[in-house]
Amino acid sequence: MELKGKALYNLLKINALDNPNLVPKAWQIEDLRLVPIHQIFERLKRLNLALDEQSFPLFAEEADSPEDLLDFVWDSEDMEGHDRAYLLLFELWRRLLPNNQTLSIFCDELDHLIDRYDRGMLEDDAALEDALSILEDVLDNASDEQDSSPEEVFAEIARYCAHDLESFLYDYITAQIENEDQLYASELIDSFYDYISEKKWFDFLRARLFFSTTTEESNRLIERLLEELEEEPDVDLLLQIIDSLVHFGDIRLFHLAVKQAIPLLKTEKQFRELLAMSADYYRCLDKEKEEKDIHTLLEKRSKLDESRPFDPSDKNLALFYDLL
Repeated sequence: MELKGKALYNLLKINALDNPNLVPKAWQIEDLRLVPIHQIFERLKRLNLALDEQSFPLFAEEADSPEDLLDFVWDSEDMEGHDRAYLLLFELWRRLLPNNQTLSIFCDELDHLIDRYDRGMLEDDAALEDALSILEDVLDNASDEQDSSPEEVFAEIARYCAHDLESFLYDYITAQIENEDQLYASELIDSFYDYISEKKWFDFLRARLFFSTTTEESNRLIERLLEELEEEPDVDLLLQIIDSLVHFGDIRLFHLAVKQAIPLLKTEKQFRELLAMSADYYRCLDKEKEEKDIHTLLEKRSKLDESRPFDPSDKNLALFYDLL
């Protein structure tokens, strides 16, 4: 998926922070939010763009976005200068024209908030919650205006974000559930359900909402989800479901989900995850022998490479089947 707006540079910055071996150019990942405005104008002058705080809004009147403004003022074939100028103009637009919101500006702010949230640097979630509310409005308005499916509208808007919006929403809603804020989690599920492509993951979140209050309803939703996963298998989602069933749900569903996941295992890591969750499950049932036997299997495999492909004929798998 080709990113739009400033998303590519945000992605470069995220990847550079997560992987020190990546060495992008300093200007590509510099946080211009920390640079004084007068220095930004000085850098533009070095790129032969003589703007100041008085003239910038006048030039911006000729454009609908920072991207349009760049096209209006830039006439050189210097591609690096073009990209440098874009980042500088983008930051000026963000600061000097706060009432002239554009999709790329909004998504840049959303990226900024998500990044701070992921790194534990967000003091409270109020700004992020406001941004998600705006995102819902943006999606609703775009869906009303365009002859596209809700999923297509979401995918197009997501191109302006460096983060995987769908994955973030799933993780963020999961965090609300774990923090026992079921009401807000439910609101978020309802707000974005029509737009996301992997609806089964959100179906699972909806089931989790009932774990602590209505066990019968949660079991019904999980059982229906497992039936859907028989038709369209997803081992990662199955492992998430199994993990949740360690503490919630009935024995039949746990065993059903485990047996459904086993043929789909692709790596040694996934098999070990399944063993570890099963050990926890038997511990919760006070079945010490089964728990001990599974820990023995885990110990035998502790030195194996987690990334190696899982062999369906592995003899330990047969032992695991006997314990189920």
